[in-house]
Amino acid sequence: MMRERAQASTSILALVAAARVAVGAAMIIAPSRIFSPGSGTETLLMRTIGIRDVVLGSGGCAAWARGQEGELRRWATVGLASDGADFVTGLRSKPLVGSSGALIATLSPVPFVAAGILGLTRSLRRS
Repeated sequence: MMRERAQASTSILALVAAARVAVGAAMIIAPSRIFSPGSGTETLLMRTIGIRDVVLGSGGCAAWARGQEGELRRWATVGLASDGADFVTGLRSKPLVGSSGALIATLSPVPFVAAGILGLTRSLRRS
């Protein structure tokens, strides 16, 4: 039972890392498929966010591939901190981007935050 929990938490964290790489790569390669850029600056910002996600996700994937669960948890924690900051920034963004933009900015990181919390909580509960 304990081993199954360990595998489930590691699997969740590995899936989050892989999803982060995929989403980040899409943001770099085809940002206009994710949003309608109003300027080159917005496209540049979307790509830099993509780069961040590819780096964070790649670190987590590499740790998972090496079987280093503690290192995977560290990468997941850094990713969760980043996503949490994105969430908080989204909550405060209405004056800058309007209600619709603020809603998108706030809700976009929620799946990563939820999955990160779930994976880390399960991982820490068993250690």
